[in-house]
Amino acid sequence: MPPSRHKPEDPTLPRYRSLADALRQTIERGELADNSALPSERDIAEAHAVSRDTVRKAVRYLEERGVIYSDQGRGTFVAPALVRRMSRFLDSFSQDTGARGDVPGQQIVAIETTAASMAIAGLLGIAPGHALIRIKRIRTVNGAMVGLQDAHLVAVPGLAVDRAALDKAGSLYKLLAEGFGIVPAEAIENLCAAPADSDDAALLKVERGSPLLVCERVTFSERRQPIEYCLMKYLPSYRYSARVSKHSFQN
Repeated sequence: MPPSRHKPEDPTLPRYRSLADALRQTIERGELADNSALPSERDIAEAHAVSRDTVRKAVRYLEERGVIYSDQGRGTFVAPALVRRMSRFLDSFSQDTGARGDVPGQQIVAIETTAASMAIAGLLGIAPGHALIRIKRIRTVNGAMVGLQDAHLVAVPGLAVDRAALDKAGSLYKLLAEGFGIVPAEAIENLCAAPADSDDAALLKVERGSPLLVCERVTFSERRQPIEYCLMKYLPSYRYSARVSKHSFQN
């Protein structure tokens, strides 16, 4: 049975992304069971009033992210819940935390304009000294501190982030998409472990030298333009999950 009829409504997203989000929500609500077949292209297109080309793009998008899988000759199916949970989406911290059934939170440490260092400029493909909007926050889960996020946004005409807007949105990515039409689409992440320095320790209320999980992320827009560099430092209590796929049997 196809999902309930409605049109993708988010004007900040390409139509296939809105459709992909709608299909994913249908799956997470349990309307399509694990390993059950996805409705046909025609049924999805009719139910959501979109073209079949849009359906194909949405299906491909979800398959690349582990929400569904294809079995050649049989069709496309809903991935088991464990696989979906282990997949890394480019969700905001708030979306990711909420999807786990927890309550996300933030304490804004600073919002300021700064100049890009040579290192950050190289990662973002901009000139050193280019204006950046720096947003540093303590992140919480169910009221407990779990880490720091230090984001640097490429300043573009019309982009302005203030405490009131960020507090209201709760999510920087949501604010960027809904407030400014800047849609985070892909990211490159590097992970390592590092000891907390004095500033980290003071903010997170841990001993200096305590182990932290460090994640560096460069985020790209739908147009594949770098829009953000973010340095994230998490306490050991924060769980980071990922799905690893093998696409070839060659070494």
